[in-house]
Amino acid sequence: AMVTYHMIAKVVIPKMDALRLKEAELAVAMKKLAGAEAELNAAQAELDAMQAKFDAAMAEKQRLQDETDATKRKMDAASQLINGLAGERDRWTQQSADFADQIARLAGDCAIACGFMSYTGPFNKSFRDMLLSQWFLNDLVNKKIPVTKNLNVSAMLVDEATNGQWNLQGLPTDDLSTQNGILTTSASRFPIMIDPQGQGLSWVKNMEAENDCKETGFNDKAFRQYLEDCMGFGRPLLLANVENELDPVLDPVLDKAFQRKGKGFIIALADKECDVEPEKFKLYMTTRLPNPHFTPELSAKVTIIDFTVTMKGLEDQLLDRVVQHEKPELQTERTKLKTEVNDYTAKILELQDDLLFRLANCTGSLLDDPDIIDVLNVTKKTSAEVQEKLKNAGEAELRIKTACEEYRPVATRGSIIYFLIAEMSAVNPMYQTSLAQFVQVFQLAMDTAEKAAIPAKRITNVIEEMTFKTFLYVCRGYMEIHKKIYTLLLALKLQLHSEIITMDHFGCFTKGGAALDINAVKKKPKEWVPDGVWLNIIQLSMSIPLFKELPDIVARNESLWRQWYDQEAPEAVPVPDIDDRLDKMHKMLLVRSVRTDRTMIAADEYIQEALETKYTDTFPLNLEATHQDVCDLVEAPERVPFIFILTPGSDPTEIITQLAKKRKKEVLSVSMGQGQEIVARRYITTSVASGGWVLLQNTHLGIKYLIELEQNMVKLEDVHAEFRVWVTAEPHPGIPIGLLQMSIKITNEAPVGMRAGMKRSYAWVTQDMLDTVPRVEWRTLLWVLCHLHSVTQERRKFGAIGWTVPYEFNQSDLNACALFLQNHILDMDAKKAKDVTWSTVRYMIADIQYGGRITDDWDRRQMSTFAEKFFCQAVLEPGYSFLKGYTVPQGTEIAHFREHVNTYPATDVPEVVGLNMNADLVFRLDNAEKVFNCIIDTQPKGGGGGKGASREEIVTDLCKDLLSKLPPSFKKEDIKAYLTKAGATKPINISFRQELDVLLKILGVVRTTLQDLQLAIDGTIVMSDDLSNALDALANAKVPPIWLKGAWFSPTVGIWYQSLLGRCEQWDRWLKSGRPKSYWLPGFTNGQGFLTAVRQEVTRSHSGWALDDVAVFTEVTKHEFDDVKEGPNEGVYVHGLYLDGCGWSKKESKLIEAPPKVLFIPLPCMWVSAVQRAQKKLDYMVYECPVYERKDPRKRGMTAAQPNFVFSPEVRTEDPPSKWILRGVALLQYPGE
Repeated sequence: AMVTYHMIAKVVIPKMDALRLKEAELAVAMKKLAGAEAELNAAQAELDAMQAKFDAAMAEKQRLQDETDATKRKMDAASQLINGLAGERDRWTQQSADFADQIARLAGDCAIACGFMSYTGPFNKSFRDMLLSQWFLNDLVNKKIPVTKNLNVSAMLVDEATNGQWNLQGLPTDDLSTQNGILTTSASRFPIMIDPQGQGLSWVKNMEAENDCKETGFNDKAFRQYLEDCMGFGRPLLLANVENELDPVLDPVLDKAFQRKGKGFIIALADKECDVEPEKFKLYMTTRLPNPHFTPELSAKVTIIDFTVTMKGLEDQLLDRVVQHEKPELQTERTKLKTEVNDYTAKILELQDDLLFRLANCTGSLLDDPDIIDVLNVTKKTSAEVQEKLKNAGEAELRIKTACEEYRPVATRGSIIYFLIAEMSAVNPMYQTSLAQFVQVFQLAMDTAEKAAIPAKRITNVIEEMTFKTFLYVCRGYMEIHKKIYTLLLALKLQLHSEIITMDHFGCFTKGGAALDINAVKKKPKEWVPDGVWLNIIQLSMSIPLFKELPDIVARNESLWRQWYDQEAPEAVPVPDIDDRLDKMHKMLLVRSVRTDRTMIAADEYIQEALETKYTDTFPLNLEATHQDVCDLVEAPERVPFIFILTPGSDPTEIITQLAKKRKKEVLSVSMGQGQEIVARRYITTSVASGGWVLLQNTHLGIKYLIELEQNMVKLEDVHAEFRVWVTAEPHPGIPIGLLQMSIKITNEAPVGMRAGMKRSYAWVTQDMLDTVPRVEWRTLLWVLCHLHSVTQERRKFGAIGWTVPYEFNQSDLNACALFLQNHILDMDAKKAKDVTWSTVRYMIADIQYGGRITDDWDRRQMSTFAEKFFCQAVLEPGYSFLKGYTVPQGTEIAHFREHVNTYPATDVPEVVGLNMNADLVFRLDNAEKVFNCIIDTQPKGGGGGKGASREEIVTDLCKDLLSKLPPSFKKEDIKAYLTKAGATKPINISFRQELDVLLKILGVVRTTLQDLQLAIDGTIVMSDDLSNALDALANAKVPPIWLKGAWFSPTVGIWYQSLLGRCEQWDRWLKSGRPKSYWLPGFTNGQGFLTAVRQEVTRSHSGWALDDVAVFTEVTKHEFDDVKEGPNEGVYVHGLYLDGCGWSKKESKLIEAPPKVLFIPLPCMWVSAVQRAQKKLDYMVYECPVYERKDPRKRGMTAAQPNFVFSPEVRTEDPPSKWILRGVALLQYPGE
């Protein structure tokens, strides 16, 4: 225990003491710890409070930071919006003001736009401008409706981007075409485009290509199917090349008679109901007719749009082609620029629209929409880029334009030529040339023109080459006289464009003084000056400053002027007094005025100066060269028909056959007529596959088949490259324009002149033919027959004095006569007869063979006279001569006869065909008159050109002038009183009464026309067809057609009106003073009736005479109308007749040769009475001379509507009557035309 105790005391107790000590220390430490912990807790509490405070401060700071950032963001956005919209602000502020202004004027502007959409479509550019800027505008101004001055309708109704798109699709860039584009796409009625050049057609095709547009026509078998499909599926339908009338099945479509059925729409076509999508279905119609006549009903249902290309529009298109050819890099750059500019413009519009849309549709604050800022930034950036590009494009465009403008003269010349070619279709319906064809020639000319380093020289070369190439191209299909007209018009138009001459020069050349009245102008100085010439001189002095003093100059020095007038070729000698002042143009005008017969010779000199000598040369037809030219010109010659325009005496069959033989081709030929279409179809089908040639002859007798041929030429598939179609046709208005425009036209006129005619005849005569009959008479009479054939052909060119009716004597007449002669002489040989039976030969040739064509008795008399002259014993004498230089050869060899043809003179004197020297003058005058009329026909019937008065103003003045001269109508009571006193049943008084009735009716028509025409020109009344025709006629100094109905014919309104006043004067004198001492026969509308009345009165005055046994007896007296003191005891005196083709000796009272250059010789008074046929015996020779109302080859002879032949008095002659028969002598009722 002690050990334990010791151990405890020694070990444990110290430890326990240490424990207590440590516990005490622990207690002290714990106390300290508690104090520290209390301190810590206090500090922690303080820290927590501080932390909470800090967190609150930081949260506040973050809130403020966020607010600051948001405000900064808004400030940035606001700055961006303010900056971004600053440019827009100006624009919008301006636009806002503009819109306010526009809204004020909106009613007026919309009215003009509505007027434009409704009414202006059918009119050309100048008339549209007049309607918009004058009529419509003035009407609104007068009604005090606010309206924009100089409103640009195109800019109002279409935006630039759309317009640019149209241009790229082929719509020309000129303003008229843009207007047409608006009318076509926006009008409420379906459009019909007057589109002779096919530009509207190609534009619509390109524009609607992506919409699967169907093209068809009324002749297309699938037309109805296409119509129904397009309406049902809502596709566009293009009806190409419609005529004046549309298929009635379209009526409900044009009326838009759509009816709702269920969810869709239907339309009732003729026999069934069809589905239709009104929103998507579009109908376009085009016509190639340059001046169609649509019915008022159709015009009300559709929008008619004049798509005819304008001169300026065509010029721009041709300029593009020239630049493309000459400077292709410029044109490429230009096209690229155009596309870019269009794209840029469209892009800007799109962005602006997007921005406005977002601004308009933004909800809440603008500053909170980040997309708007992005759009704005993109817009601003793109806009800046686009503006820069547009600026560069503008500069580039200006640079390119300046470079292109250098080539404008080529385009201008091309445009002038094309419009002249288009105008020539008014001369002859066959002269249709498409713009596409012209462009091909234009391109070819640029390819073949001589190259040159200097642009100016190259341009001259292209212009010359193109002018001549187109001249050769079109003139190949023109008749000789029309080639002259074309070159003359070309020279005139080029000088008009260059302002070397004015429209006054043009008017003087075509019309002369036709509109003037000889009684209303200064008196002519001497009697040798014909009235017409004096009127022409007066007109020249009024219109052309250079000739202002001309009437005085002629009056002062009339002897020198007479010498010049009497010259054979006045154009080749100096003009008295003023020669040094005249260029070729003014000399031509002077020659045209004073010696109209020499006009075309002076015109040749003018053409040579204005163009070149080669334009007056003749170019004989070379068919092989022509065929080759066409193959070079067009891409697919197998689809181009060759049309021969037939003229009297020409037949191209032979030359076509010869060319076919050269080319080793078979020609399948068919003459068209009833039932021949089947043969033609078979031939075409065969030849298309085999590459043969088809010749369709006389197709004017099978017009229906030509419409089919036109479609076939376009639609035929797998056509052999060697296939050709040759067509022959007389000019006919029914031949399809499309066929004419796609074809090559060729004329091959019969040669003119005796030598040419004999050459052609002896090309037909062969050695075998000469050898068929062994007798010498055969070869001589064959020559005489060929000579007669040439004479019959040649006389035709002299008009009415040659043949009363222009017969088409041709090779078949010669063949038949030659066959008869051959048989007759073989018969003589068999019977060993010594002499030819001349009476039989003459009868067979004059009455049977050639006479078979002759319908007029006076022509039959003439043909018999020729037969008597040529077929008689004298011609068989060796060395017989028809006339000096025209001898009959003897021989047996064909070569000898063919050589002898060349001994005939190169130019014939009229004597060789039986006429006197003045006939040549008549021929030249008629030719000149034809030229003037053709030129007038080609001129547009528009307003006045340049600074002169407009056409309407000229006609208005003329109407006032004519009205002032028109006498008052006769009073019916005066007529009744006179007839009661003089005996109403006397034959001459009955004739008088009838004449008064006619005159009263005509006076009424004339007075009404002149008054109504003035009102119609002012727009007070509607311009009817009659008034429109009267306007055209009076503007060209012609007689309005309505005046000619039931009245007399005159070539100019001046002559006709003088005749009207003369008639009024004669009847007025008759009413007031009793029967005239001598009657003015031209004053009778029914001269035959008057002369029958004279016969009746004479018969009644002799008891026992019967009218049937009485013949007219005539005798030309020696006194003039003014010398007649009293009428004859029996019968009447008549005056006012003029001899045509010969002269009159007053001293010896007989027919004599006409003096040179005096065409119409007044006959003294003629006594007309009646005698019994049995007692009519004369002791002198007489010529039975026909009297005609007018000199017009087509109107001589009896016609039901206006009998031209009056009667045939017997006139004294000492020469054989046969001489005057061959001279074509006649009496006319007024001096020439």
